[in-house]
Amino acid sequence: MKKIRVIFLIAFMCMLTTYGQNTMSEQQIRRQAAKVDTVYTVEERANMGVWFNDRVNDMQLTADVREEYDAIIFSRIYDMTRINDKDKDYTDKEMQKKFDDIVDKMNMEVKKILTTEQYINHLENFAEIERSVYKKFNWAEK
Repeated sequence: MKKIRVIFLIAFMCMLTTYGQNTMSEQQIRRQAAKVDTVYTVEERANMGVWFNDRVNDMQLTADVREEYDAIIFSRIYDMTRINDKDKDYTDKEMQKKFDDIVDKMNMEVKKILTTEQYINHLENFAEIERSVYKKFNWAEK
């Protein structure tokens, strides 16, 4: 009998957890409605992530610098993914300007924590991603 209660309790808790994950707040619903699908497929994003990670590994950052570097990069990449949200209502030119501003800010932040050689490596690596974004959006090169 105790086993049945335990199984029932576990099943009930799993249902509550699932229900809790499926209910979105009003704010989450609005954000989701405003979000535009990214220009890259899941596979393309995964391939870019692997490629970029390999390049960053080649930079041979210390653990502390790598942690700080990743925090900056991921934060700025998140900002970049939000520039084409419907609620922003940016023109194509405005999106390009916002994107470039985010890249410039990211580069200034990582420059402070990298050696000159590592920073040059970062610029070369991220330039590949920039070119890819420009191509996907059909933006004119800088």
